[in-house]
Amino acid sequence: MKKTWREKLEDKAFLPKILKLEKGFPCYNAVHKMGAEAGDDIVLVNPSEVVEIMKQVPKGKLITIVEICNKIARQHNVKGCCSLTTGIFIMTAANAAEEASSSGRQIN
Repeated sequence: MKKTWREKLEDKAFLPKILKLEKGFPCYNAVHKMGAEAGDDIVLVNPSEVVEIMKQVPKGKLITIVEICNKIARQHNVKGCCSLTTGIFIMTAANAAEEASSSGRQIN
């Protein structure tokens, strides 16, 4: 049975996870542009961390993936945040919100 967007948004037991940035990582170029170097600690986040930051954005305002990643990196006291997983969780949160609004529910 296919998972709902809400189910996909649930936290993962293995996250958050602190890793050393390596040049072979799929998010290397983006994280490197944000100031992290190979060997620096970066974080793979849980969906709830991304959603919490998104909820703090006032209605009608915008926050970028770079700003979200920078906030999360500061929260974990590391140099960077994997923009790939963060972007996936942003998309998942948006789809879960759309799914909830069409069913009359809210995401927590």
